[in-house]
Amino acid sequence: MTFRNLRLALAPVAVLSGGLLLVSNASASVINTLLSGSSGNVTVSLNSVIFNADSAAIGGGNSDVASGTTLAFTGCDGTLGHPGCLSAQEGITVNNADLSSTPPAAANANTFLTFAAHPNLVFSINWPPGPGSANTDCSTANSNGLSCSVFAGSPIILTYANGNTFVGLGVSGRASDTGVGGLATGSTYSGGFSQFFTSLLPNGTAPTPLNIQNYFCTGSNPGHGNTCVAGDFSSGKSIMSSQSGTFTAANVPEPSSVFLGSLGIVMLLVGARFRKSHGTRA
Repeated sequence: MTFRNLRLALAPVAVLSGGLLLVSNASASVINTLLSGSSGNVTVSLNSVIFNADSAAIGGGNSDVASGTTLAFTGCDGTLGHPGCLSAQEGITVNNADLSSTPPAAANANTFLTFAAHPNLVFSINWPPGPGSANTDCSTANSNGLSCSVFAGSPIILTYANGNTFVGLGVSGRASDTGVGGLATGSTYSGGFSQFFTSLLPNGTAPTPLNIQNYFCTGSNPGHGNTCVAGDFSSGKSIMSSQSGTFTAANVPEPSSVFLGSLGIVMLLVGARFRKSHGTRA
């Protein structure tokens, strides 16, 4: 086979590759960063993070779009307030208000974040959220930057910050601007929620990681922070705090199986033509 003939034989591969790659990318158009929670608050317990109704959320919700958002999607260039884009304080509904330790139904997982004025824009969540810290001895989280989780398996990380506590909850999933049906080929995102505990806890102690652990948990473990026992999870103890969220989506879809399969077929056909033009060699 001459170079010219080989080039002609490979031409269908290039055409098919380009066309199918465009198809695989078409629905993954949500990119950049969503900031949320400029006015909402949450109630945190051992079992859940309850997102309370946000009276400032335009259109209703338990959170809202915050300034600095650059989220872009079909019909939106990523500029907050531009036609077709998100607007400041547009209502967001987070996980039907409740992010509990119970795995959500598929329908709830696929509508983790929804938007009051953009019904086709949706974020799903991978379950479980987190992970948290492997360190459950919160007595060691006693200087800036040191962290712990209240109990093993908790997705919430407590980080000491100048006598207060930064609370983080990581989440990830997919984002779609064509509704739930577009999530399978949607953009991937990662991010999370954060709270900064600066007020005294309900028991009057400073909001350090160790004091938070001791507030929620009653099992005695001298010198190492109390451990949680079964009754602590149904005690009703909670802490209310403001909250914010940051979620960054990236358009990095994987090549579709249709593309890979079709490319393989074309390559087999090219190979057959190549062998035929050269005959069978010993």
